[in-house]
Amino acid sequence: MTELDEIGYSREGTVGAFRGYYRFLVDLYMDESDIIEPPKEGWPTISPEFQQLFGKSDEVIALLRSLPYIRESSPGGEWHPPHGSPNCYWADWQSLAQGALRRAEARADMITVDEGLKVQSEGALGDVPAHVVGLTFGDRENKVFLLDTALGIVHWPESDGGGDHRRNVNNDPSFIEPVYDVDEHVPENEIEWRNESPAWAIIDFFELLKKQYHELKWIPINARQVIDVNAYYDPSQDGMIPMLQRIFREHGWSSEEGTIYRKRDCLEAVKIALKEHYPTFEGF
Repeated sequence: MTELDEIGYSREGTVGAFRGYYRFLVDLYMDESDIIEPPKEGWPTISPEFQQLFGKSDEVIALLRSLPYIRESSPGGEWHPPHGSPNCYWADWQSLAQGALRRAEARADMITVDEGLKVQSEGALGDVPAHVVGLTFGDRENKVFLLDTALGIVHWPESDGGGDHRRNVNNDPSFIEPVYDVDEHVPENEIEWRNESPAWAIIDFFELLKKQYHELKWIPINARQVIDVNAYYDPSQDGMIPMLQRIFREHGWSSEEGTIYRKRDCLEAVKIALKEHYPTFEGF
């Protein structure tokens, strides 16, 4: 059982965890060009002016300035970032900051907090403090993950799937323990949403996400889209999930160390199989 006293926050370690996760996604399905790295001095758009609009702590801003991101816009300019997890867009904060600054300049108000940034990255959760920041960005269908720079944890709300990983109901020896005593370390007004959102140490959280891919519970269907095997599928799509899992295994994807995975061949085989057997399926 993991307790909060065993966990600490490190900006350098957090940046490394993001970078490792994005490298993992590139190795599995994503194009290398979709990951962007910060300049040596940090992302310039994540500035003191943006901090005023975002209402977040100094450490959140320092972290966001240092992170790599999944590029929000494609080279052609259209907004269609690849999924960082199933049907989920991860926040490209350096681009979002640029947009927020433009909107503030247009309304000649560089002081008022941009509530849209919070709503689209924190969902409907209330009383999210300034030292906590959302990792994703989108409408209410987008999943929410919240990173706490004070406690060194990431919350994954039950309503977005986090509850599936709260307890080791299948006696899985590789089960990644959540943190169990968060409510003892936070103000009373935060207890409700935190209790409804299991939390993991930051490094453990990213390992938990990777585990879903290793076990093919999350499956890429091309370089930009990822599906969840537990989502609802039309009866016309019966057999599609086992077919996709088989294709990945045939091309070397598994949890076994040393397996050679043939990414390009695998994604091409997925494309051909979906076109032949499930021509109407286009993801979600």
